[in-house]
Amino acid sequence: MEQYLFFDESGITLDPTISAQWAPKGYQPQFPSNSRRERVHLGGLVNPKTDDVFVQRIEKGNSVSFIGILEWISEIYKQHKTIFLYVDNARWHKSKIVRLYLSFNSRIVLQFIPPYSPNLNPVEWEWHELRRLSTHARRFQSGEECYQTVEKHFISRKCSNNLYRQFN
Repeated sequence: MEQYLFFDESGITLDPTISAQWAPKGYQPQFPSNSRRERVHLGGLVNPKTDDVFVQRIEKGNSVSFIGILEWISEIYKQHKTIFLYVDNARWHKSKIVRLYLSFNSRIVLQFIPPYSPNLNPVEWEWHELRRLSTHARRFQSGEECYQTVEKHFISRKCSNNLYRQFN
């Protein structure tokens, strides 16, 4: 039995990001920021067959974090003979250590989405909606507060669409 999944990493800054805002004529919205440049790094997985969305806070986008994700996917989908995982062309997805890991775990087959084609990865839509609905124009005091907002966003989507699950 085969399984098809999409994966992507993203980061949410603690400082506000500016998007289109409504404001009364003559009023300039103000967004406080101390420019700490801190981020909460996330990994997201979408199963297009079931519409399940899985989100995990990761240390950062790198080979070690990605191998951790691969191990988790291998465990969760252990009943599947082959797992086709669609990813972007981030350098850590193609690193020597990842290729070595995959040589010992042949059940996972990476499929690379063409460069400059984020519209082909449904995880990108999840990141777009997260930002649009929950994190744009908002300043977070800590990484924990930011991640709690991320969790609330996906839990609310689960309640309405039965989509969200968190990595263990």
